[in-house]
Amino acid sequence: MEWLGRTIADVARTMGEGSGFHIALGTYVAMVLAERLAYLLDDRGRPWNERDALSNLLNSSLNGLVDGLVGGALFVGLYVLAYDHLRLFDVPFVWWGWALAFLANDLAYYVDHRVSHRTGFFWALHVPHHSSREMNLTVASRGTFLLLGGTMQPAYFAIALLGVHPAMLFAVKFFGNLWGIFNHTRLVRRMGVLDRWLCTPANHRVHHGTQPEYLDKNYGQTLLIWDRLFGTWQREADEPFYGLVSQMDSHRLWDIQTWGVRWLIGQMRSADDWRDRLSYLYRPPGWRHDGCHRTTEAILKGASGCVLAE
Repeated sequence: MEWLGRTIADVARTMGEGSGFHIALGTYVAMVLAERLAYLLDDRGRPWNERDALSNLLNSSLNGLVDGLVGGALFVGLYVLAYDHLRLFDVPFVWWGWALAFLANDLAYYVDHRVSHRTGFFWALHVPHHSSREMNLTVASRGTFLLLGGTMQPAYFAIALLGVHPAMLFAVKFFGNLWGIFNHTRLVRRMGVLDRWLCTPANHRVHHGTQPEYLDKNYGQTLLIWDRLFGTWQREADEPFYGLVSQMDSHRLWDIQTWGVRWLIGQMRSADDWRDRLSYLYRPPGWRHDGCHRTTEAILKGASGCVLAE
C-alpha cells in the first residue's frame, strides 16, 4: 500500500501548489475519450447522443473558465480563511487523518447533495446536472457556474472547522470526484458486492432516474453508508428514464445554465403573498402555495399534477 500513500501525498502536494486543475482536467478528458471509444467498439449498439455530449462539454468548459477565474478562487479563499481562523482541531497528515478527511468529504457531499434536492433554492442551482436525458461521463460535469466552484455547497466548509488542511481536502475531493465521474456511465451494469457498499454506476443511475421509486434516492458520491444510514438507498431494478420529472429538452448553454433559476423565479412570481414567495426558497421542489403539490412525496402518493410556471 506504499504506492497508494505516495500517490495521495503527490496529489495533495500538487493540489496545494495550484496544479490540481490541470490534473483533474487531463484525467476527465481521458476518461471521456475512453468511454466514447468503448461506445464505438460496443457491438450491442448502445446509443451515444452526440448533440447532448457536445453541449455538456461546452457547458463544462464554460464552468471551468468561470471557476478558474472566480469560483474556484472564492471557494479556496473562504475555505482557507475558515481553516486559518475557525478550526477547532489540527488533523495531521497521517493515515487516520487521511481517513477522517475522506469520510468528512464524503459526508459533506451527501449532505449538500441531499439539501440540493430538498430545498427550492439549492435545487435551482443543482437542476442543470439532472437536465440531460442521457447518462454518460459527459453528464458528470454538466452544471452551472452559479455554484461558484463549490462555494454554494456550504457543508464543505464544516470540514475546515475540523482542521482538515486545504491540500488534504483537495486531494480527497479529487479522488472522490474521479469516482463520481465514473458513476455516470451506462456501460458498467453491475459490480457485484460493491453495489451494496459503494456508489457504483448502478446506484448512481437510480439517482438520475425519473421513475417515482427512484426520486430523491442514492445521494452519495463514493460510499453507500450514508444512504443506507439515512434511509435514502434504492437498488436499481429497471434501467431509469433519465432527466427531470418536467423535462427541459434543450441543448442551449443558456438554458442549461439558467433553467433552474428561471424556474424558481417563475414559481415565486406565481404567488401573491411574500411569505409564499419566500417559501419556494426553502421548501422542496414541487411544493405549491396553492396546495397542488408535485413534490416527491405527492408523486409517490399519486397526487394529481399541476401546471407549473416556467
